[in-house]
Formats: sequence, structure tokens, C-alpha cells
Amino acid sequence: MLNYDYIYRQLYPKNLKEAALYNTLTICLLLMCNNSFAQSNESGVHVSGGVMAALIVAGVVVLVLLVVLYMAFKKIKRINSRLEAQKDEIECQKNLILVKNEQITDSINYARKIQDSILVPEAKIRRWMPNMFVYYKPKDIVSGDFYWFSRYESKYVITAIDCTGHGVPGAFLSMIGNTLLHEIVNIKHVFKPDQILAMLHTGITLALNQDSEDSGSEDGMDMSLCTVDSRLNRFQFAGAKNSIYVVQGDKLKVLKANYYSVGGKSLRPGMKVEFTCYDFMYDENTSIYMFSDGYLDQYGGESNEKFNSQRFKELILANRTLPMDEQKAVITKTMEQWIGDRQQIDDFLVMGVKLAGLGRHDEPAPQQTQKAIAE
Repeated sequence: MLNYDYIYRQLYPKNLKEAALYNTLTICLLLMCNNSFAQSNESGVHVSGGVMAALIVAGVVVLVLLVVLYMAFKKIKRINSRLEAQKDEIECQKNLILVKNEQITDSINYARKIQDSILVPEAKIRRWMPNMFVYYKPKDIVSGDFYWFSRYESKYVITAIDCTGHGVPGAFLSMIGNTLLHEIVNIKHVFKPDQILAMLHTGITLALNQDSEDSGSEDGMDMSLCTVDSRLNRFQFAGAKNSIYVVQGDKLKVLKANYYSVGGKSLRPGMKVEFTCYDFMYDENTSIYMFSDGYLDQYGGESNEKFNSQRFKELILANRTLPMDEQKAVITKTMEQWIGDRQQIDDFLVMGVKLAGLGRHDEPAPQQTQKAIAE
């Protein structure tokens, strides 16, 4: 005889689904043990106990399955309801992000218009420097690289500047640099490159409160700055981390910059700020090339390596006899082929100037009493 108490203890149900199944099993065992049981229906047909037990078990199993299916359906319905609510919330957040992104992009696009407006158009520079080019390609909508040009009588000041970072942070710093350069050169009439860099350094540290010991600002500018006097055929250069290349005939010479930035943490007020100033006479075969580090540091080629300074020197020397607008086309195409389908990693800025033929020669002679380039 079966010990039902033992079976019940061993198979004690853990949840409602197991309880229904175990109850069904118990009924089945009870009915199967009485094989001789018979029942008479209204028509007088006798049904054996085994058949009756099977019918009852089948009915109970069907009922249990229906209960299980119903419970599963309700659970799935609740899950689907939650998922639908989450989907609606995600869709709402997505739409909100799209709207915010569109607003931010519109603001940055407008900021680019402002930034472009402070850059002297290349065509305007060409009025005074007819043999020159500017290759300028920001990585983002706005740029941390910018160039600056000014003329006073026979003196021309031109600079290529790489601000800390790129995009919006660099663009903010470029606006500060543009304002300070205007004040130093156009208002105070300072033209000697090393003096301009020293004054610019002081202006940036004060504008960003970098003179404070607890200042968290480390922003600065790497730049090369040249002053050309077309009446004296005199060229001067000073650089903060960014050197320049000077080509005379078939020779390329590197004028090295000082190894610290304008602004930032490399120099602080109270420290002696000195920039090396190169000073020499130029001839009609002299060209200068100014650039930020973006072009040289761009990865590409078959080995996915940096373009580097050696390739850049070879590129300049190989095309030195071409007109400046054609040199710009070569520099542009070379970089496009070098990058291929890779991403641009930094802002690009390259400037080339052939120093012969500067200025309008119908200009009156400069005033001798004017504070010109310091000796």
C-alpha cells in the first residue's frame, strides 16, 4: 500500500502552480488504486474505475493548464504594459535630446559665424600680401586654431595660433586672443614679436585669473608670430612652442620657438617672460610657412601613422616654386589622401607667405618718429 503522507512530505509544493500539479497527481494515484470501482450513468452504461480516473485526471490537467496559461498571460500583459510605458518614456527623452541637440547645434553654428567674422578674409590679406595662402579647416563646427593679420604703414603682423583644445573651449580662448592682439598691435602699436608674445601672455593670465595660486585654469596658446617691414626688407619672428619654416632658394630652415606657451601654467606673473626674437633681412626668394600641430599630428597613410614634420618639410620643398594658391591646393589634396576615411583629430591651420612684393608701393613713406620695430 502506498504511503501518501510520505509522498506529500517529499513533494510538498513550493508555489500555486506546483500545488495544482501535485493535487492532480494525488487524485490520479487515489483513483488508479481502485481499479475495480465502477459507476453507472443514466443510460445504464457501466464505466470502469480506471477509465473514470483517466477522465477526471484529464479534466483536472486541462483546468490546471488553463489556470497556468491565464496567470502567464496576465504576467506577460503586465510586463508588456511596463515595457510600453518605458518605451514611451524613452521616446519622450529621445525627442527632448533631439530638440536640445538641435538648439545647441544652432547656437554653435551661430558662434561659428561670429568666429569667422573676426578672421581677416584671405582675399583682404592678399591685397597686401599677394603671394600667400591660408589652409584652415576646423575639426568641429568652431575652432581652437585661428590666424590674425594686421598692417600699420609698411609693417605687417601675421600669426598662426593654436589655442588649448578645439571646438567650443578653443573658440572661447580664440576670442580672448583676438581681442588682446588688437589692443597690443593696433592700439598700443607694439610690433616686435617677442614683446607682443610677452604682453599677450600677461593679458591671458590676467583675463583667466591665472595669476592666482588657486586658479584651476591651465589654458594657453601655442603660436608663431611674424612682423615684416616691406620698406626695410626686414623680417622678425618669435614663437611659443610653434616653430616656422623659412625657405630661401632650395633650402629650408627651421626657426625654433621657445618651449613654453603663451598663458597657461608654463609661465606665471613674477617669472621672467622672455621669447627669442629672430631678426634678418629677406630677399625675393624668401617664403615662410606657419602652422599649428594639427596637420603634422594627423594619423593616416597605409601604416596609420602621423604625417610628421619630415613629410611636411619634403612637401613644402617639393612644391616651393609653385604659386601660393597652387601650393594650398597641393597641401589640401595631400591631407585628404592621407586621411582617407579616417577622422580628423585636430584643427588644421597652415599659412604660406612669399615675402617679395608686399604692400602697395603708392603708399606714403612711414613717419620716422613712429615707434616702429624695436632694435
